Amino acid sequence: MEMKKKIAFLLMGTVLCFNACTRKTNIPEAQLLNTGAAEAVAPYFTRDNEGNAVLCWTEKDSKNSLFRLKYARYNVQASRFDQAITVPASAGCSNAAESMAKVAFKADGTVLAIFGKRFPNEKNPYAGAIYYSLSTDKGNNWSEARFIHTDTAHTYGRGFFDVTTLKDGELGAVWLDGRFGKNIKGSALFFARTAQGKGFETDTCIDKGTCECCRTDIFSDGAGNIHLAYRNISFPAELSDQQVRDMAYKSSADNGKTFSAAKTISADNWQLNGCPHSGPSLAVSKGLVHAVWFTAGGGAGLYHTSSAGLGADFQRRNLITASGRHPQLIALEGDKLAMVCEEALIAEPEKPMEMNHSHGGMKMNHTAAGHAKILVNILTAGIPEKAIDVTDGAAADNHAVLTPLKDGLLIAWVREGKSGSKIYYTRVALTK
Repeated sequence: MEMKKKIAFLLMGTVLCFNACTRKTNIPEAQLLNTGAAEAVAPYFTRDNEGNAVLCWTEKDSKNSLFRLKYARYNVQASRFDQAITVPASAGCSNAAESMAKVAFKADGTVLAIFGKRFPNEKNPYAGAIYYSLSTDKGNNWSEARFIHTDTAHTYGRGFFDVTTLKDGELGAVWLDGRFGKNIKGSALFFARTAQGKGFETDTCIDKGTCECCRTDIFSDGAGNIHLAYRNISFPAELSDQQVRDMAYKSSADNGKTFSAAKTISADNWQLNGCPHSGPSLAVSKGLVHAVWFTAGGGAGLYHTSSAGLGADFQRRNLITASGRHPQLIALEGDKLAMVCEEALIAEPEKPMEMNHSHGGMKMNHTAAGHAKILVNILTAGIPEKAIDVTDGAAADNHAVLTPLKDGLLIAWVREGKSGSKIYYTRVALTK
């Protein structure tokens, strides 16, 4: 009997090895973003004014341990990134994964960098500001750091911002702001836009009572409509006014002069007295506004829904994956979408949230980074059609981002190791 057990064990090991080897042959080769830095984190994709894919990230200097924002254009012919450009004014910026530093491009080629910094020696350990710096000569020279917000008090925090290029070629940005303090529950959502030949103008509060530490998402579609999503705080009467943190949507048809009332993306009724540190992602395809997000309301996982356009209600949600976290969504040709996320390899039992207040806000520890892989889901009409493994879970990979290429997808993510966090990237071909 003991011999039979040994044979069965060996056979099982052979099968597992065969399956693992088979999966690995289908996984695209990952390339290290060779920055030479002690640490590189918080990747983010954008597009320059000529339509080229640009990756930005936050990098730690081994000499003084300060983080700085860098970015590089992707060279399609060479299948690599060009030489990185550093934003000098960003020295000492935040490296938070949900509130990463970013660059954006005006239609005239002006480069604008946005980043957050803490205020030192303040009673509130999370007190800080959002700054921006401009370059009008392709990143060779940069302006001094300027506040993106008109209120510059040093007693509270601001962050979790996003930026998009508007139809008129200027930039629009949103962020979460604590300027109303204890007068409201949570933070406030603010919007500002740039002026021609200038930086950001006066900001406007467009909602109050938002989740404090989830990233926001804003973009402008081909018709010039602005779409934005964020996690809101509400107290539904049907739940006896218990606190609920679900996703909300707003839009603007006049370049940000006015915004619609907040519309609930999905009534998940996630009763949570804290911040899950996981924001939504939007995309527009064939006139439909698509959204993906994480929730634990009514079952934990990543969900999808869509709306027929500005003002229309969102459809009932559908589950994409019960073990995915930190999604990013983009539109492909036709009615297809691509969503990248980190996928837990070991199912995590439902338990109270573990909050970590030591890194600039509250952070939910969904799962150990070493127990997740990077995965792309191809969706057709919002329904999962195909799953593509980008990594095999052998390394600690997380917080992936993606952007489309003519022949597929360009994906970047964080890989944690003994020598620090690094950024890896790869190309994934898509068959039509």
